[in-house]
Amino acid sequence: MLRNYKVLKGTASALALDDDNDPHIEIRIEAGGVSYRIAMNVRSKESPHDLLYANVMDFQHAELTAELAALPMGLTDIRSDRKDLAIDYVRGGMIEREDMNVAPFQLDGPKNDLRDFIEPIVQEGIADKSIHFYAFGEAWGPENNKPDEYFGFEPGNGIHDIHMNQGDSGSFSETSGPNQDGALLIHFSDEDHWAAIFLGFQSQNWNTDANTGHPVGDNRGGQGRGEGTRRPQPIVASSLRIVAAMINPVNHPDGTEDETVTLVNRSDVAASIEGWALEDGEGRRQKLSGSLAPGEFRTIELDPENGGPQLANKGGDIILTNADGAVADRVGYGKSETANEGWTTIF
Repeated sequence: MLRNYKVLKGTASALALDDDNDPHIEIRIEAGGVSYRIAMNVRSKESPHDLLYANVMDFQHAELTAELAALPMGLTDIRSDRKDLAIDYVRGGMIEREDMNVAPFQLDGPKNDLRDFIEPIVQEGIADKSIHFYAFGEAWGPENNKPDEYFGFEPGNGIHDIHMNQGDSGSFSETSGPNQDGALLIHFSDEDHWAAIFLGFQSQNWNTDANTGHPVGDNRGGQGRGEGTRRPQPIVASSLRIVAAMINPVNHPDGTEDETVTLVNRSDVAASIEGWALEDGEGRRQKLSGSLAPGEFRTIELDPENGGPQLANKGGDIILTNADGAVADRVGYGKSETANEGWTTIF
């Protein structure tokens, strides 16, 4: 079990990468005149080395986020003072392993590694102090007479283990426990918009004892389907998926935009979309028609002028419903995923 399970609230002031055999993304945080360091794992010491992650850019959990926003800057002791703030991946309903992707910490190309997802949102926070960071994990310090090894402030303070902290075996089993998982939540307070980054190790077991957090059996649960921005909610079985969207298109000379959503039929038979619809998070919807051949991708131009979905650049949801009105797929995106005008966002 973690000894000092806490949440750190503050603003970002610097960013660094320790590029060694156990790499972390290091984030300097300021809170009430005190400096802290967030150390986020981006690679596992054990094989397989690539981490599981979910990048939820429109995080919805009204009860938790209201309590977090009311916290003072600095560290809050969850285990002793605020047990209601504890995060549990297995039992909390915030995330499931099937909603997490597998990604290396560093790879050539855009939006294909953990640095591509974590660093842009931190850089945005460094430039905008209205963005508040909430890091859940194991706290250390203050380390008097010992400057921080990355940013040089003194005394050294910080928080690490910002990932799932149960289901471990071997040398890491001693720190396993329920209701002590780590995460990084981000509050864009000017817009009252939240994002969340969840991390875990492929070696961890998602079937855990409710009292000890230790693995129960050998079945680890799902293996991650590579769709980290899909919402962890019940959806009807469907061969149709939202795979991409043009959220921030280049404007035409008259100021209009061509926002689009791309669907795929994953099955080996034709799939009708008569009576189906695309919706945004505000309930604006656009009816679909026709069918998709086996394996067909179809890009649908949205029609906001006639009540169709509008893809806000600050973040939102895109929902695909079937002819009965049930949700067949739902994806989310955030501000950092729409920064490049004219780029297609992949889900």
